[in-house]
Amino acid sequence: MDGSQVTMVVSVVGGVVGLIALTVAWSQMRIASAKTKLDLYNKRFSVYLAALEYYQCAISEPRKELREKANKLTHAFRESKFLFDVKGGVYETLGRIQKSGGVVRVYDNFQKDGNVYKHNNATADLADKYATALLDMEKDILTLEEQLKSYLSFYNVRGWTFF
Repeated sequence: MDGSQVTMVVSVVGGVVGLIALTVAWSQMRIASAKTKLDLYNKRFSVYLAALEYYQCAISEPRKELREKANKLTHAFRESKFLFDVKGGVYETLGRIQKSGGVVRVYDNFQKDGNVYKHNNATADLADKYATALLDMEKDILTLEEQLKSYLSFYNVRGWTFF
């Protein structure tokens, strides 16, 4: 083998190694991108779960964990400002759910004090607000599901490939 043949073999081997390195780098980039998308999906889905769990707790009897679910929703509400587009309305919908849940908590506290059995206008007014709040929460959960549909859709996700 003369010098030009050695140079040719080294050049071909160098090119093949370069192509292998490019393929590995491309694959790593795709994997990192998919991981980022999955992490974002998980964060967004946890916002939905916080709202759903809060609603489920609000409509259940007895409402033992309502304060805990309210704290979780508050966290998700604040986090949603950074996870969703402002135009989507997710932040506002979560705010309405949180506000309606506040009425439910006030009603619960009123019941615990034993005041619910007094028949006066304040009690009737609070009971009406409570019933309205539960209906509003249900409507807002349905609205939230529609707003999150494009963020939580996996229809456009493709599997991992080399190319």
